[in-house]
Amino acid sequence: MASTRGAGLPLHLVEEINHRVVNEYAEAISGLSLAATGPVGGDLRQALRQAADRLHAHAENHRALLPPMEARVNLADYVGRLCAAFSRATLAERRVGLVLETDDVWLASDRAWRLGLAVAELIRNAARHGLHGRAGVIWVQVTRSCGDVVCLVSDDGIAPARLAPGRGMALVQALVGELGGAVEWRSGDSGCLACLRVPAELGA
Repeated sequence: MASTRGAGLPLHLVEEINHRVVNEYAEAISGLSLAATGPVGGDLRQALRQAADRLHAHAENHRALLPPMEARVNLADYVGRLCAAFSRATLAERRVGLVLETDDVWLASDRAWRLGLAVAELIRNAARHGLHGRAGVIWVQVTRSCGDVVCLVSDDGIAPARLAPGRGMALVQALVGELGGAVEWRSGDSGCLACLRVPAELGA
């Protein structure tokens, strides 16, 4: 029997997955294209091996973002796995450090999954739009406060004069809205901050 995991996904979840896949395959294709135009011999083999390693890291990143199989998961462990996989796939080669601080927060797996997708998109946005492809640091903090889960994602990039809404921000808003929460973006002299707050339990 075919698996039904993920069947009937809301449109914004399908868009988030497609958005992520397109971006990551574009990066992988770029790496292969550079390797193909590089020097022949051992240098080319090394470049192709590095491109293959990147594809493997992206595949592992996608596996980390699959819905958890358990009924309830510890958000600290789940977000920790997401951050480690994303660092290996994308951030390390850009010389972007990822610092994670998280409390033990147990959630129903479907809520943890959506929250994880939102946090992953915020990290991706911070690397791409906050740091603008430069080296830097992204901080992720997850805490529980008064029945809510609060996630802060910030960077030490140069904040734009005005935060222009894009597909990534719309996807995060859709995910957080489905969880009954809200997300706010702030910018300042030391970079950008996204503050995401959702109830820990449905109907809380």
